[in-house]
Amino acid sequence: MRDTYKKAVLINSLDGDFHAAVFGQALSRRGSRVIRWNAEDYPTKSSVSIRYAQGHADVRISTGEHHFNEDDIGVVWNRRRRVPEVPKVIDVRDRQFVQMELDAVFHAHKSLFRKAFWINKGISADACDLKIHQLLVAQTVGLLIPRTLISNSPEEIRAFIEGAGEHIYKPLTGYVWQEQGSVTQTFTAKVTAELLPENSLLAATPGIFQAKVPKKYEARIQFFGRFYGGVRIESHTLGGGDLDWRIGQGGIKACAPTVLPEEIYHKCLNLMERLDIVSGGFDFIIDENDQWVFLEVNEAGQFMFIETWCQSIPLTEAFCQFIERADPQFEYEPVSQPLTLREAYEDAKRSGLETELIFP
Repeated sequence: MRDTYKKAVLINSLDGDFHAAVFGQALSRRGSRVIRWNAEDYPTKSSVSIRYAQGHADVRISTGEHHFNEDDIGVVWNRRRRVPEVPKVIDVRDRQFVQMELDAVFHAHKSLFRKAFWINKGISADACDLKIHQLLVAQTVGLLIPRTLISNSPEEIRAFIEGAGEHIYKPLTGYVWQEQGSVTQTFTAKVTAELLPENSLLAATPGIFQAKVPKKYEARIQFFGRFYGGVRIESHTLGGGDLDWRIGQGGIKACAPTVLPEEIYHKCLNLMERLDIVSGGFDFIIDENDQWVFLEVNEAGQFMFIETWCQSIPLTEAFCQFIERADPQFEYEPVSQPLTLREAYEDAKRSGLETELIFP
């Protein structure tokens, strides 16, 4: 049956994505028509057809459960994206060709749903994920960043690391290794001249090298349009927190809300505008001189944990309002009974969600 009665919210996601499950259910309960399109389903379980006629193009998509066209979609929440995998039925001699075709279509799909409100546009999200580009734009809007070198030159790297002070290394992208039942992922790491590998390995891939910033505390700030909610993270109390608070985040029971200085708030908005994104999670270090040092903005980062750590921040209600209004200049409208994350999670659980969410 084709869905025609109301503009829908399309959630681009992955199977098992917790955010998509909880907020998809919440939006449905609030009256939105929600269509979820999981990346794993294309091309074997879903199809996209684009018929070009005189003066226009007709886009039709089938996910098995839903059949819709481009004009049926009012909002696209680009929650999680992944390049399609070559189906197993393809002969090994043809797999590279098919992968190239799927790659081309994956990038082309970002230009669909031209009249919809995107969170965030595919092309803009790709550019935002490029740390080199992101840091350049952050400097342009006046945000303070750590002293940084991104390079694969062994000579440049060694000279940088041998300078005054401590230094850290970060990858340009995140990665997870799964070997013999164990999982290892990339975190910020301390680096010294003695810890650097041989030159051939340094030259093999670029990395982000930065001066280590002494931390008073850290802040995670989530923006939806012009609204934000954020928490103060006392990273110095966490194991590994002097490098990366995510290493010891299991020890966080609660966080206080934090308020952005007015100047930093407007610089964040300026950065989002230049990156052409309408939502993003900002990471800052507040140094010993109370300067806000920008680390990165994640345009599709997780944000539910903020409300679990500080339940006075109405992120769940705000995000639902953000999608319902589809306004890049969104301002949160307080309500007498805002939807809480706990309520949204319990509702999703009653509807079959099996993943557990821990409230400290």
